Amino acid sequence: MDFSDNLFMLLYNTLNACFEQILWLWGPLFVIGFALYFVTRLRDKAFAESVGQKAELFLTGWIGTPVHEMGHAIFCVIFRHKITEASFFSPDENGTLGYVKHEYNPKSTYQQIGNFFIGIAPMLFGAIVIYALLGILLPQYSENSWDIFKIFFNTDNFGDWRFWLFLYLSVGIASHMKLSAPDFKGVVGGFITLLCLIFLVNFLANMFLTFGLKELTIAAWLTVKTDVFITLFYSIMLYALAVSILYLLFVYILWGLCKLVRKS
Repeated sequence: MDFSDNLFMLLYNTLNACFEQILWLWGPLFVIGFALYFVTRLRDKAFAESVGQKAELFLTGWIGTPVHEMGHAIFCVIFRHKITEASFFSPDENGTLGYVKHEYNPKSTYQQIGNFFIGIAPMLFGAIVIYALLGILLPQYSENSWDIFKIFFNTDNFGDWRFWLFLYLSVGIASHMKLSAPDFKGVVGGFITLLCLIFLVNFLANMFLTFGLKELTIAAWLTVKTDVFITLFYSIMLYALAVSILYLLFVYILWGLCKLVRKS
């Protein structure tokens, strides 16, 4: 195989690896993120047309909003963004529940990539907090990735206050994990820079494979470890989506009861 063939295979393998990694790592996150966004919009509309939007603040807003904004703040620190102003829970008439304002150096690739992770931080940090609560309140369900769903199939849990506390707190956090419009804006800009980094890393790795090394054992080891982490993360994210949908159904029932009362 001559140099041009090797070069073609290098580019092909690099692009193929990038596509698989993006699909594997970020594809489910984007799907779940958009699903959470639309579920939350439907829920807010139902609240507004039934008992009023402020009721949602008293039910779950006081729990979910601080976790949402704290996620932004923590990832700002991790990626060395300067936090200029922050409020973890301050509802106003414009619908803003909290905010974290930050600045960064646009010449820093690290800080540019940080925009992506800061944008999706409410989902990342929310999942971490839900898993931590599971480990504290119901540790028997935190050992394996998909055990969290088993809490609904053990009838003994229905008489355990820890189950109901975990359910309430996790619903509060999950129902506020959706990204806002400014969050999406930061995600797009940071993701473009992240894509360039992913391409560069894969290009270098495949260059070694194409022109010399036969295998990268460290990369294989990291892939196995990452699989375990990703599976756990997405099990929590799917749980968050599931309880958000259950919360939406609860609000629809409340909406229907309000209509019946008004008619009578």
